[in-house]
Amino acid sequence: MKTFMAFPICSLVFMSLIATVYFLKPRIKSIENSIYKWLVIVNIIGLVLEILCYFAVDMVDTYYFLSIAILKLYVVYIFIWANIFNSYVFMVSYKNYDKNDETVKKYYQKVKRNSIIFGLLGAILLLFLPIKIFNEGRLAYTYGPITDALIIFCFIMVSFWFIKCIVNIKNLKQKKYISVIACIIVLTLVLLIQSYDRSILISTTGHSFMVLLMFFTIENPDMKIINELNKNRLLVSETNEEKSNFLFLASTQLKKPINNIENLSNKSLDSNTKENMEERLTIINNDAHLLSFLISNIMDISTLTNANIKVISNKYSLINLLEKIRIFKEKEVKSGVDLRFILSKSIPKYLYGDSKLLEQVINSLLDNAIKYTDSGFVELTVNVIVKYDMCRLVLTVYDSGKGMSIDKVNDLIMIDEPLNDEELNRLETKNVDINTIKKIVTKLGGYFAIRSEENKGTEIKIVIDQKIEKDDDDVFNKYLNQDTILVASNDMEFMKNITNSLNKRGFDVENSIYGNDVLDRIRTGENFKYIFLDDMLDKRALEILRELKKDKKFKIPVVVMLDKDTEFIKKHFLEDGFSDYLLKSDFRSEVARILK
Repeated sequence: MKTFMAFPICSLVFMSLIATVYFLKPRIKSIENSIYKWLVIVNIIGLVLEILCYFAVDMVDTYYFLSIAILKLYVVYIFIWANIFNSYVFMVSYKNYDKNDETVKKYYQKVKRNSIIFGLLGAILLLFLPIKIFNEGRLAYTYGPITDALIIFCFIMVSFWFIKCIVNIKNLKQKKYISVIACIIVLTLVLLIQSYDRSILISTTGHSFMVLLMFFTIENPDMKIINELNKNRLLVSETNEEKSNFLFLASTQLKKPINNIENLSNKSLDSNTKENMEERLTIINNDAHLLSFLISNIMDISTLTNANIKVISNKYSLINLLEKIRIFKEKEVKSGVDLRFILSKSIPKYLYGDSKLLEQVINSLLDNAIKYTDSGFVELTVNVIVKYDMCRLVLTVYDSGKGMSIDKVNDLIMIDEPLNDEELNRLETKNVDINTIKKIVTKLGGYFAIRSEENKGTEIKIVIDQKIEKDDDDVFNKYLNQDTILVASNDMEFMKNITNSLNKRGFDVENSIYGNDVLDRIRTGENFKYIFLDDMLDKRALEILRELKKDKKFKIPVVVMLDKDTEFIKKHFLEDGFSDYLLKSDFRSEVARILK
């Protein structure tokens, strides 16, 4: 009998290692882990009891009560371990187990309560049943009512496991069932071996093998990666909120020149004289230029392509560049003037471009603003629009200074000349005026817009496209995209509301306002859990869906978002190939229905 002590001793060694790794390493809170924890602990106790059993049969004459207690406790251990594993089988075979919702938690509490009651009653019964010992030196084992009862209990539980496997035969490939099938096979082998030689105690070693197998099948991902993903999830959430705010701000800025044009036009139509007509037309012309700038050069990200970027092999950190500028400008700003830097959290870590000329532009814009502002504020705002490996920088310098006349603004807008020799020579100095700044921006392949009123201040906005240097952390975004939803709508207020609703349900959200942008994202390999398409985009939702489905590998569910005017034909969209529809008038309930 003692020849086989190597089994439990070896099992105890590797189970101690498994327990050390498992309990020291951070784990997710789950039902599987809760059950597995007790399987590990009870199995280690069982291995110790099994080793003691080898000595107990020899000491029964000297220490009768102690030996009987050890032998009975070992029988109870086999029953308790099987009972705990039985609760695991109950849980993984539950039809809604993967949802991990309140229903599953309530079911687990019920299973846990019943397992404890059954375990206590069975253990008490086994402890009170008599046990007999057969010992002829080389051959020793226990038998009697207690072992007969244990066999009956185990037979009932194994039969239940077998039935569960047959009922769920379609799911047998899932790794949760690997442990159940393996346990049936291992226990069958143990019974066959022990029917041949009952002195070979290998039941606990079989349990140890099961625990080791489950270590690799339970859902317990690396918590370090989980923490990194959560950090990135928070970052993405902040970025999405920032992006929504930027789009809302941009749409608000569009309204100002439109209203201004409308008011001036009405005044001109109502006026019987030509007084101030030229000035009004100049203002209207400037506002029209500003509208063109906002719509074509900022909002239209379809223009953001490699072909338009003047690539210069100069890798730089925009954050560091702006911080350096801020430190120097704080020393130059006049007392009573508030210098503010408002930077997007989405600025890429590294960009490619002419950092020296960009620094010259920002420095010069701030120098001019500081020079003509005696009180109030000077503010630099940096927003970004990221598309794949490209970044659109939108830099705005505001000030509450002296401003400039409408004629001077108009002259500045009309400049369309390259840098002359004198201006090139001045680039190395701080003596750079607004005219030269506009030409530098043009040289960088960017766009320039200005809005100013005398004695009220000036707003200068420049747009420059740069290439992005990819960072190693981008690998996490691949995993994040598994729970990311792309929402495409040109209704900014609705986009903000549905984004918040989806965020609350644990999803990350990417926004888009153009149909072509949706197509570009999918063509370049971006992956999403769902795509929500507003039917009122610049392209109709059905047209976009048909383009997407030209790729036979496209499998992402596409949900069409409908206004009240089109709700009555919602079922027709399903016939056209959409996976579902969302009624914008009741989007919160609709989101809950679609993502249930």
